[in-house]
Amino acid sequence: MSGDSAREHAVCDEWSKMWQRWPVFGHDSAPRVRARAPFGVLVGLVSSLIVPACGAPQADKPTTEEAAPAAVVATPERVSDEVYAERYNAAKQRIADLDRDNPMVVKGAVNELGPVLRGIAEGAADTHLRANASLLAGSLYDLADDPRSAIAFYRQAHGLLPDEIEPVRILALSLGGDGQYAEAAALQEKVVADDMDDLAAWLLLGELQLKAGNTEEAKKAYIRYEIRRKGLLDGLTLQNEGVFVTPVEDRVVVAGALTPASDNGTAIALLYALKYEPEAKVRAAILETMGVQRLAGYQKAIEERLAIESDPVVKEVGQWALDEIKRDPLDTRPGAPPELVAEGDAPAEGDAPAEGEAAPEGEAAPEAAKDALPGGEGETPPDPAPSPS
Repeated sequence: MSGDSAREHAVCDEWSKMWQRWPVFGHDSAPRVRARAPFGVLVGLVSSLIVPACGAPQADKPTTEEAAPAAVVATPERVSDEVYAERYNAAKQRIADLDRDNPMVVKGAVNELGPVLRGIAEGAADTHLRANASLLAGSLYDLADDPRSAIAFYRQAHGLLPDEIEPVRILALSLGGDGQYAEAAALQEKVVADDMDDLAAWLLLGELQLKAGNTEEAKKAYIRYEIRRKGLLDGLTLQNEGVFVTPVEDRVVVAGALTPASDNGTAIALLYALKYEPEAKVRAAILETMGVQRLAGYQKAIEERLAIESDPVVKEVGQWALDEIKRDPLDTRPGAPPELVAEGDAPAEGDAPAEGEAAPEGEAAPEAAKDALPGGEGETPPDPAPSPS
């Protein structure tokens, strides 16, 4: 058998054993990963490796009378995206299973998985796979308390998918954590523009602008937060002649969107909504928000709601919310946004509340909600639902 034929058919046992160490995980859809969720970054070593043919017979040593053949340069074999996807999923699972409180374990993961993820981010043909590998690598370096390396990978992901908002969210958070407030705030502006009802995004924008020294911009962000918060509360509670203005499915979404707003005014409005909401799925969404917020003032109202609740899903969510509050109750509740939203400040032009709406400041509790006593399912409020703020 010639040397070329031997190289063609030889199997490198060491190479196969090396990749047997990587667990292979199934994919949700196709082997080529197109996950758009954050934290999916793997870079493969393979594209730069030359794999020798193991056990290939040696060519006869040329004699002095014979001219030595030209040197054979091995060409790295192209790694398919299916292989890269397997390595990405394996690394993702390894990172998910890490003991994150053990610095040595995290450091070992960085040394082992970092080059793999970098290889995927640089070698894969699929742009989404490359971006997810970059995001996952960034999250790994974040665990290792190396923000600069993490930011570099997040920038790479953003560059690969400039029109996707998730890399922007992650990069803004990472830059803010590293003290690069001005750039983080500029990116966060894109985040709030993508979802104007994201209350947590507005609060983060206000904080970033404030830390960047942009007091006026911070003030605008906090005022817009208040306007959106009130709009969401209206969407959850307002009725017209006994009929809710917002459809059921939208009220479910609105209840979840209020999770970041753990101030007294929002809490009272949620208690009011829980008391008079006729739809079980909306009551479940309200209770879930209460469980995430864990305000101690919710406990009595939830207990009384559970005593009369007939829907099993609502009862399950309500019991979870009650357990969360008992596990770690929060008694201090932030009121209005920071002190820089001074009394008398008006919303920026174009953000003024609609005619007849109350201004964001000066929240007043609806009288019907002050005692927070749940009524029967489908009970009609004594009057058209008042504006919660």
